[in-house]
Amino acid sequence: MCTPDLFLGLLAILFPPLPVWVKTGLCSADSIINILLCMLGYIPGLLHSWYIISKFPEVYEYDPVPQDSEGGARVTYVFVQPERQPQPRPVSSPQPNYGSTSTNNHNGSSSAGPSHDEGRAPPTYAEAVKGDHKIQTQD
Repeated sequence: MCTPDLFLGLLAILFPPLPVWVKTGLCSADSIINILLCMLGYIPGLLHSWYIISKFPEVYEYDPVPQDSEGGARVTYVFVQPERQPQPRPVSSPQPNYGSTSTNNHNGSSSAGPSHDEGRAPPTYAEAVKGDHKIQTQD
């Protein structure tokens, strides 16, 4: 018995005709017999349902694995790794100080793009919006 048959066996406990319908079809002699047995009592319908499940097991048809030309069943694994290009090493720079103050001041930095000014405090709000000429109303 395989997993679908076990599932149908558990399903038969809830409603015995359902696995019979799955295995033999809705309008078959076994289906009618199971419905009649369920009308006589739950146990006879359940036992008949389990009988039908075991009588018609699931059939699995697997394609045969082709043998190699030598006739053996040997498997060879080949691991292909891409060629690694040597990557240039970055020029070592001083460690970032993450918000601490430093005495190093780099001159010549532009305001466009991210700047890496170590040691400078962040700009104030007034400096940040110095060139902002948007009209703000209280509407």
